[in-house]
Amino acid sequence: MSLFTCEVSAEAEFPGSPEGVWQLITDHARYPQWHPVVVRVEGELAVGARQTEVVRTASGRELTFHPVLTVVDPGRELSRAGRLLVPGLLDNAHSYLITDLGDGRVRVVQRERFTGLLALFFHGRTARDTEARFAAALGNLAGLAALAG
Repeated sequence: MSLFTCEVSAEAEFPGSPEGVWQLITDHARYPQWHPVVVRVEGELAVGARQTEVVRTASGRELTFHPVLTVVDPGRELSRAGRLLVPGLLDNAHSYLITDLGDGRVRVVQRERFTGLLALFFHGRTARDTEARFAAALGNLAGLAALAG
């Protein structure tokens, strides 16, 4: 991996179904209940649809992005791609991957890959902080999945 590429991820296994997890990660209104980074998400759930996503940085600053959905595979994968201002400055690909483990258990992986000039600043502490926030999100998601039954 180069200095201009940074990938962060977290995964969790917990009781639930792929369909139940899918319902939670595609319910835009519920994101603030489980994801410590996401303040708001809006947009159609279809490949090629542009979303509006407001995220809160570790410093508390809110940023608005307009990623495009690249994969909408119910119960399996939700992915989107975006960029900051111009191509090559800071591009990202974000995904939730859901795996049915059988016996009423699932694995969810949240992954984000940053590329471009500003990706240089995502290594080290920022990457670790982002991974910790992803892990917290998946822990919260597991809790909601358990409540949903």
